[in-house]
Amino acid sequence: MDETTAPVGRRGAPDPQQLLTALTTEHFTLQGARSQTIAESSARASIYVFSVSSTLVALGFVAQISAIGDIFNTFALTVLPTLYFLGVVTYIRLVESGAEDYRYGMAINRIRHYYKEIAADRADLFLLSEYDDPKGVFANMGIPFNDDRTPIFAFSTAIAVLNGVVGGGAVAIALGALANASLGLSAGIGAVAALASMIGWVGYADRLLDARATADEPIFPTPASS
Repeated sequence: MDETTAPVGRRGAPDPQQLLTALTTEHFTLQGARSQTIAESSARASIYVFSVSSTLVALGFVAQISAIGDIFNTFALTVLPTLYFLGVVTYIRLVESGAEDYRYGMAINRIRHYYKEIAADRADLFLLSEYDDPKGVFANMGIPFNDDRTPIFAFSTAIAVLNGVVGGGAVAIALGALANASLGLSAGIGAVAALASMIGWVGYADRLLDARATADEPIFPTPASS
């Protein structure tokens, strides 16, 4: 069997120019995919925040028309749980998009490592990191790396906080309307429900991102001295 008919996996070293062309194409594709995750995240977050704003305005109008009575409670207990569900699916997708974006960044760093190998002495012209472990990927995003990678300052966390308040408000209104609970008791239980929602969903994001970050073994880890 000659080289032209041998299986691809058994052929010799790839042609450097062809490999560079393939990696450049892949780099371009990954950059486009990262742009799509950012655009999708921005659109989903905007829709949710707009929905929250619209719901608050609608609740204000209903309160002016019917005061705080059966009509208001019925309307609030219809729209707030629906809004909370929208927040949940928005939050989950934002976290998934963040995990997807991380993997794209990891792949780009591997390609950049090859670019720097080609550049040799002029590798210093590349500003971004070529290491494909979490520290290297986050460094290229301008995000300080920490071992637990908790996304406290990600916009998905802001969505989790807003949605927790929405859920807690729904719980408080339900207690007041259905169980005739006092304002203080309803507000207290609603606050606990809001806090539990925030902690639970941020914890979910932390576990998902940690699983995605460790799913692929780094090929070019950041040196210990860096």
